[in-house]
Amino acid sequence: MKNVEQLNIKKICNFYVSDIHLSVMLLPYINNEVNEDVEVTTIFEKLRKEDFEEILNKLNIKNKDKILNINYLNKDNFNEKIKISIKNNRKNTIIIGGNKQFISKIDNELMQILNSENNNNNEIKIIHCYDVEEVSNDMKNITQNYDGVLNTMEALRHSC
Repeated sequence: MKNVEQLNIKKICNFYVSDIHLSVMLLPYINNEVNEDVEVTTIFEKLRKEDFEEILNKLNIKNKDKILNINYLNKDNFNEKIKISIKNNRKNTIIIGGNKQFISKIDNELMQILNSENNNNNEIKIIHCYDVEEVSNDMKNITQNYDGVLNTMEALRHSC
């Protein structure tokens, strides 16, 4: 089994206080990624494409159509679509959001997929988005397992 370094994967964590905060915070980051031709895929426990669409309709963002056309997957339909995305795109960002158990389950399945695919030339960024209410006492320990932390300011910086 290959390890994360062999697969050219960068893991980043993020913490959010509400689903609205998460979607508003991620939109500039997603906008920047799609502008750089990165294939963005989201797998959320609760958020849906419609939630992003509702917020996008209230904002002045140029790439609304591109953002709405990213892969908004759910826990039941991501396996085959992730394989296709990784096969067809050199740069991928996969955003997983929900409680710790959900993130762990999806990440385990994702790592099995990534280990089984021949994607050593791909750049893959995985962002785990944790609900602050659930992990507030464990945030410091969680961040130690990641290459970085994506916060609101960092997400905005990527969009400028």
